[in-house]
Amino acid sequence: MMKRSLSVLFIGVFFLLCLIPSVGMLIAGPSPLLANESAPRTPALLDRDGNVNPAVLADTTDYIGTRFALRPLLVSARSFLYERLLQTSAEEQVTLGEDGELYYSSTLDDYCGIGLSDDELRRIAAHLADVQAQVEQEGGQFLFAVAPNKNAVIPERMPARFPAGRESSNYARLLPLLQEAGVNCVDLHPLLSGQPELYYRTDSHWTPEGAALAADALLAALGRDTGFAAGPFSEAGRHIGDLYQMLYPLGKGREAETVYSPGFTYETASDPRGGNAITIRTSSRDRSGSLYCRRDSFGIALYPYLAEAFGTAEFSRSTDYSVEAFSGLGADAVILEIVERNLPLLLPDEEVSA
Repeated sequence: MMKRSLSVLFIGVFFLLCLIPSVGMLIAGPSPLLANESAPRTPALLDRDGNVNPAVLADTTDYIGTRFALRPLLVSARSFLYERLLQTSAEEQVTLGEDGELYYSSTLDDYCGIGLSDDELRRIAAHLADVQAQVEQEGGQFLFAVAPNKNAVIPERMPARFPAGRESSNYARLLPLLQEAGVNCVDLHPLLSGQPELYYRTDSHWTPEGAALAADALLAALGRDTGFAAGPFSEAGRHIGDLYQMLYPLGKGREAETVYSPGFTYETASDPRGGNAITIRTSSRDRSGSLYCRRDSFGIALYPYLAEAFGTAEFSRSTDYSVEAFSGLGADAVILEIVERNLPLLLPDEEVSA
């Protein structure tokens, strides 16, 4: 009898624990989104036209799976156990490196030399040549730059189980094709390689120092000398990495965050999200010329330096890389910056959100 009672009690407790994540949403509300997550669609029985929504069950699954109660706590606890007991990451998007270095898992194939075909790379080079021709036809100067994946410039902290294949990565094979096609390209890889301090340890992005070095190279290619990388830079707070947040939403781990000490004088009225807005327009009184920059998340740290160097500038996070998207810009200089892992987005007639 005692054994049966204990079994019933165990089963009851088990089911109560299983109900906490879903029932808890009714009491405390949905959990906040974690780093780099997009908000799931709110489940609705009817669509906008008043018809039955055939995807209501899938939407409900996605919504609950992303917003269930206590999710940040449970995700953090799971990551802690995986790291301490199994020495691996509980989050498939994050790869644990040596000495606390975190890498974005979406870069692993490229790191190992598994990527685009030679034909696809040739198509990208030809497409960028067409974009450049369009910009130059309208009197602008075009420049292309690839922000390196962190493991492309800091491979020494990658797990040994992943064989390096940098010579056969997408970028390594694309660069000579760009040069052959006459595309104006700044190679940032050798500038950043071997300098771990230029990327955040717990983040997939470069630091303000890394962005300054990249900005100097871009501006020099456009005939503008600035010297931002000379700094000085000062510590301005503590930074929480996007990869760390994926693992530990409630974690307290931080690393030093720096700022360009001389500061900036450009003005902007359209940057409500701290560099993450879809479109940012700036003006700098003491500078001349105009810039249009199509950029991604690496542009958050990059754009202040570029904005400081031009009289007017516009920065866009649009993922439309078609030739038509670069026509009628009316800018003296046009920069297309994209992170290495997103090179497939440049394939003609393909548009994927970054």
